[in-house]
Amino acid sequence: MRYAIVGNGVAGINAANTLRHRDESASISLVSSERDHFFSRTALMYVACGQLSEACVEPYERDYYEKMGFTRVRERASGIDAANHQLIFDSGNRLEYDRLLLACGSVAVAPPWPGSDIGGVGHFVTWDDLTWLRREMTQAKRAVVVGGGLIGIEVCEVLIQAGIETHFLIREKKFWPIALSAAESDVVVPHMKHHGCHVHLGTEMAEAVATNGRLSSVRLSDGSQLDCDLLVVAIGVRPQTDWLRETGIALDDRGGIIVDDQLKTNLRDVYAAGDCSSVVWFNGVQRPEQLWYTSRDQGVVAGHNMVGDAREYRRGTFYNSAKFFDIEYTTAGLVNFHVEGEVDWWQHEPGTYYTTRITYLPAENNRVIGFNGLGRRWDHSILVQWIEERRTLEWMLRHLGEANFDEEFMPRFAATVPVEGGR
Repeated sequence: MRYAIVGNGVAGINAANTLRHRDESASISLVSSERDHFFSRTALMYVACGQLSEACVEPYERDYYEKMGFTRVRERASGIDAANHQLIFDSGNRLEYDRLLLACGSVAVAPPWPGSDIGGVGHFVTWDDLTWLRREMTQAKRAVVVGGGLIGIEVCEVLIQAGIETHFLIREKKFWPIALSAAESDVVVPHMKHHGCHVHLGTEMAEAVATNGRLSSVRLSDGSQLDCDLLVVAIGVRPQTDWLRETGIALDDRGGIIVDDQLKTNLRDVYAAGDCSSVVWFNGVQRPEQLWYTSRDQGVVAGHNMVGDAREYRRGTFYNSAKFFDIEYTTAGLVNFHVEGEVDWWQHEPGTYYTTRITYLPAENNRVIGFNGLGRRWDHSILVQWIEERRTLEWMLRHLGEANFDEEFMPRFAATVPVEGGR
């Protein structure tokens, strides 16, 4: 059996591992123009900061592909000849397959304003972006980062550590509103400023201005200008599927590849997994998930189905974690999905940036459906378990310390805010 996988990321490598464990004699080709070795994309910032080497973000030894019998194909895919089971490359070469997995990931959303193609303007999503940013940082004096999400704040941290004056432009009135409440944003934003980041809330870009072909300033929507010689655009990512639009494959309105419960596309023997796949969410909406752990899980499911195992992909309870400079962030469940009838229990520990927000449903005996925590370190697996066990808010507050795994000298969590309408 000949398996081809477009994409050498977390979905692709987990699919390849699954295929090899299920079929020892199969031909498995991993197609990628980005890099020879699988790497942890979420760790790119640490390479940019110089805290980790390039090899440090590679989870496998560099002879792993040879040991597993994987064939690397350093080509850029440009189309699919579905009738003849062939993958088409920019070079004109073709690769025959019996089963094909599309795990081609995401690309940065292009900025909508003029000047996005001048020197000194770029993104921070791919390995090429890392190379670009490291080169630009050697000469940059003043940078602007646009976009109020995780990639944006990571880039700000990288630039500030490099000693570059950094301005963070956020269109919304608070930082990362799809994930944080106004009160949580009010904790994070002053912390960014404390670290030397110039945060501009409610501020929109209008144009990147060049002098002699290089970035010299940015013009804002209010007409004002900021001088800068580096602009990093972090306004989101989208599925990297433009190359598939003439193949007959079904795409959703975001460009995600529409798949069924077994991650099959509408093309025979073609599957999709990871950032580029459009799956059904808990509320019935079909769209890409674009998270590391869901990409990992989808890769495993796709691998099983490609060898004939009947496995369904079911999105588990949502969880994620990150850092805002040195503020830990943990989320689990439906804390940011605006479920009808939800209420938040909220506590901010005085004199710290430790906050806890628990979302629950009073109409269902105060059943907990979500959790957000800043500052403290939480074990998301325990939080997910409690949410799935349908624990009440009162029960969770009594036991929450069991999910806290801070160092021994950290004061243990204690709930001090009463439950509104508690029982």
